[in-house]
Amino acid sequence: MKTLIFTWTLFKKFPVLFISNVVSITLVGLIEMTSVFSIVPVIDTFLHPDLGGDISDVTKKFIRCMELAGVTITKINFLIILLIFIIFQSVFIIFTRYLLQQTKYSVLRNLITETYNSFFNARWHFFSNTNRGTMLNTFNREITLVGDSFESICIIFSDIFRLGFYIAVPIYISWQSTLIAIGSGLFFAAPLLLLSRINFRFGQKSTSTANKYVEVLQESFGAAKVILGYGNQYKNMEKLDKAFEQHSKAIVGFSTLRNATPKIFEPFGWLSMIFAIYIACEKFAVPVAEVAIFAYTLLRVIPLIGNIVTQKNSLSNFSPSHEQVTYMNNLAKQQVQKTGKVPFTRLGRTIELKGIQFAYPNHEPVLNNINAVIKKGKMTAFVGESGAGKSTLIDLIMGFYEPDDGIVTIDGIPLFEHDIISFRQRIGFVPQDSILFNTSIRNNLLWSKDDATENDIIEACKLANAHDFIMEMPHGYDTVVGDRGVLLSGGQRQRIVLARAILRKPELLILDEATSALDSQSELLIQEAIEEIANKTTIVAIAHRLSTIARADWIYVLENGCVVEQGTYHELISSKGKFAYMARLQGLAFNNITSKEFIVRK
Repeated sequence: MKTLIFTWTLFKKFPVLFISNVVSITLVGLIEMTSVFSIVPVIDTFLHPDLGGDISDVTKKFIRCMELAGVTITKINFLIILLIFIIFQSVFIIFTRYLLQQTKYSVLRNLITETYNSFFNARWHFFSNTNRGTMLNTFNREITLVGDSFESICIIFSDIFRLGFYIAVPIYISWQSTLIAIGSGLFFAAPLLLLSRINFRFGQKSTSTANKYVEVLQESFGAAKVILGYGNQYKNMEKLDKAFEQHSKAIVGFSTLRNATPKIFEPFGWLSMIFAIYIACEKFAVPVAEVAIFAYTLLRVIPLIGNIVTQKNSLSNFSPSHEQVTYMNNLAKQQVQKTGKVPFTRLGRTIELKGIQFAYPNHEPVLNNINAVIKKGKMTAFVGESGAGKSTLIDLIMGFYEPDDGIVTIDGIPLFEHDIISFRQRIGFVPQDSILFNTSIRNNLLWSKDDATENDIIEACKLANAHDFIMEMPHGYDTVVGDRGVLLSGGQRQRIVLARAILRKPELLILDEATSALDSQSELLIQEAIEEIANKTTIVAIAHRLSTIARADWIYVLENGCVVEQGTYHELISSKGKFAYMARLQGLAFNNITSKEFIVRK
């Protein structure tokens, strides 16, 4: 039943591709059947050179057709006709296989595009709460298996049509003997169909173990530096080996069963065929030429029945892959990114956070009654210790999450009444983890704004204090940065990421701990760049290092998800509160603030 549902689901999704393949398969079957019949007169010409006596009715019909076409009745012409049909058959088989592969990869492309779009139209919550190994394996293996299953379905249809045409030949010759052969063959094949349940379990096991294997692999490459730094590569190798062993057991079980199915059926198929030939010769006195064709077609039918059973059982193995792809698509669609219809073009006055409450699922509140105003053309900073809720606040501003209570507005319009994509396309985002793509510096920059000119690129890099070090590289802007920018230093990566953000001339520039992982010199260069940019756009900065936001127009201090202080840098330093204490710990305060005074004030 699962196989029928699976087949029907794919047919509804790709009806045109299914029908085009069925039509081409039908033509191949017709040509194959005709080429089989064309063997009969060739055999008769060898057994009865004068074409008299006990020749086949098939040969007599060929002779009549040739006479109508004005073709001379000769042994050579019969051979030429047979050769023509064989050539046509080969050409159509090649075309059908080509069409089948084209169809398979069209299906794969459609599934990959649909799944990718589903994933990236989902809220950030989908990515943050879904196992990364499962997501990667869905694209890496499971979608490919669904494509293979589409091919298997088409092959089943192909073999069923071919089986029908091949059976038509022996039925025409001796329907009684054919029914005996088919009936006994189906009787022996029926128990093999029960193997589909075992295949389904193998499919479930191979999908789950593949998810785990890819998860371990992804974790290993993602944490390569930590693994090497701890000298624990053998520990991870054992984990990977165990995951692969579990996966290989499921694959080996399925492959063994798949290869065994036709071999199990083969001796019973031969038994059915031999018995049917015996009946045709002894009981129904079928002519020798027709017996030869009868035997030939049954020889073709036996592997076809075995292959149909094998492919049908294979579909049971592929079914869990389709279930995972469908489940992941549905999961992403259930968490589709909330968005409105108002296009965002520019920030007019302010972005406001009013009474914001937020908690992650099954966790304590992260933000409590946050009220803040981000003014156009100003630099607004949010500071606080780790876990204070700073990055969560940025995620809310960018629309990655929706507040449980309260609202984020842009010029008085709720954030989610805007087209969220158009809003994000007017944002420059510099995350704490500066990620670059494995391509050239120029392409990394153009990824942000693909119509930027060379002058735009150079200007952005100069603003980010990146132009000079780029020009010192052997290939300048064409230097390839490696995976995630690994061939550059942390400071260089961060400055290129900053240049990428400001290249699009954003209405809002968001800096999430832009200097937290940098050395003093790199931090100074980033600070200088930020000060330069601050005069050109609206900036929201998240900072642990307070020196980064010394020139901010307004600062909000967060503690345990609440705003505990706000003001300018100098106002907060002078207040001898939380901010002043943080500044003193970083060697930035100029007031004599003691730990005792801070505790009393707090």
